Amino acid sequence: MNIRNHFASPAWYDGEHKEVIGLYRKQNAKGTRKRRRLHIRRIVLFSLLLVILAGLLLKIPAMTMEYIREDTFSPLQRYRTVTIDRSEMASGELILVNSSYAYSFDQPDQTVPIASEKNDSYQVKDEEIRLNEITIRQFNRLFRAFERSTGLSNVRIISAFRDYAYQDGLFQERVSDLGYYEVIRWVAVPGYSEHHTGYAADIAVADEEGNTATFTGEGDYAYIEENAWRYGFIRRFPENKTDLTGVANEPWHYRYVGKAHAYIMYMTGMCLEEYVEYVKSYRYGEKYIDLNIHGDEYKIYYVPAGDAEQVEVPVPLFGSYEISGNNVDGFIVTEKD
Repeated sequence: MNIRNHFASPAWYDGEHKEVIGLYRKQNAKGTRKRRRLHIRRIVLFSLLLVILAGLLLKIPAMTMEYIREDTFSPLQRYRTVTIDRSEMASGELILVNSSYAYSFDQPDQTVPIASEKNDSYQVKDEEIRLNEITIRQFNRLFRAFERSTGLSNVRIISAFRDYAYQDGLFQERVSDLGYYEVIRWVAVPGYSEHHTGYAADIAVADEEGNTATFTGEGDYAYIEENAWRYGFIRRFPENKTDLTGVANEPWHYRYVGKAHAYIMYMTGMCLEEYVEYVKSYRYGEKYIDLNIHGDEYKIYYVPAGDAEQVEVPVPLFGSYEISGNNVDGFIVTEKD
């Protein structure tokens, strides 16, 4: 209601009536200021609550983003089976090749020259050195990240895929120089070398004159071992696992196994021999490894090959997955959600 229009009599504005209006206006202004202050306080309080909530939300992923745990299969999880020839047990990124388990040369050679696929963040000894494409692609990413972190691009791949004849020639040459029992600590018997797989490589450090020095993984180069898992690589022959791998400490030898598996091995300190045995305890239908890496979720489980020539391997009805033989007694399935 408009007070001025309602009390239009001139007498209203005389004497004490003017005081009444003045008092009304003063009280109204005071109430308005009070309401404004209260509103500002509410805005400030609400803003502080938003800041606190945002901080909590930022911390929660940091606490829960990465984990390795086990879970059991649920009837609600939908699976189908794919039929795989038993011989495929000897192929894939997770095959174990060591002095007990030979590489099967029945697998097709899928290696390509590194020089034709590499980027400029690292070097390769010569144009004949070969690897599987996935291994080259991930080395490209690893060494690019290393270059960006350190400014160095002088890592050189000096040895990668070797066929049987090459490994045999290398082995015989070393035996004549050092003797059999010393050589087997460093050079695999032909047919039992990881270099046959196309997933393994030896690296060195090159100087400006083109000479190479042994890669020790120290100083700036520690970045490679610390971050190799992010690109699917493991340091295959660590010093504290020689009794299991049968190979002396080789800080220069890296093997591609895939990001999920490399992460578990790096975080738990397992070598490939231990990991292959570890996964066998996660049999399909019983339990699986439940893994989360920066929001990427994986399920990993084992399927025994048995004695049949054809193996029925359960895989998810929906979503992506990879199957690798372990070159021992079965298959490892990796689901990615």
